[in-house]
Amino acid sequence: MDLKKTFTTPSWHRTLVLRRIIAFILIGIAGLLMAHSWLKKDPTAVVIVQEIPAGTKVEASDLGLQAIPTSLLPSTSYDSIDDVVGLVAASTLSSGEIATKPRFVGTELINSIATNVTDSSLVEEINMVPLSLAEPSVIPLLQHGDTISVVSQDPDTGLPENIAAGGTVILAGGTDPSTILIALPQSIAEKVAAQSLNTPLAVVLTGDRADNYTTEE
Repeated sequence: MDLKKTFTTPSWHRTLVLRRIIAFILIGIAGLLMAHSWLKKDPTAVVIVQEIPAGTKVEASDLGLQAIPTSLLPSTSYDSIDDVVGLVAASTLSSGEIATKPRFVGTELINSIATNVTDSSLVEEINMVPLSLAEPSVIPLLQHGDTISVVSQDPDTGLPENIAAGGTVILAGGTDPSTILIALPQSIAEKVAAQSLNTPLAVVLTGDRADNYTTEE
């Protein structure tokens, strides 16, 4: 076949050859794209494999890795389980959820809490307590790291009763605008949690920020 003559001479045969060449090129491109999609792997991200209650420290057994399409992967996701272990859930995390940075509170502040100033007992493990306040309008005034006391009202005398001192605000508001997350030594955290089931609780700002307000006044 004289290819030069075929391509330079207008004819039905030339049209047919050109169509076949274009078809082969398109098939080749489609094959390359298909091969690329087969070879391309979705990035892996850390996911929650079992429900984690708010205020709970995350353990390796709570997490897994899963391939997630790039289009569905949040920019704040984690790709390493080690980066998530030890963080604290800022709100309840559901199984199957992609772990993202806004859903956790770091442990640096939590680990810095050393003593139980309510009764000056020995250093205890620090626990997180979600606390619904009787007057949630004060929550916007609280900041991460504030030192607070938890108070209640004595049902017999009506006088204020100090339930816990030296608590540290970990999260104020969050996904629930009426709740704060505070860090306390284990025994006091358990006491506050039990008390909150039956008694309205309030908080009093103490520590450095309270001292600053006093100085300014």
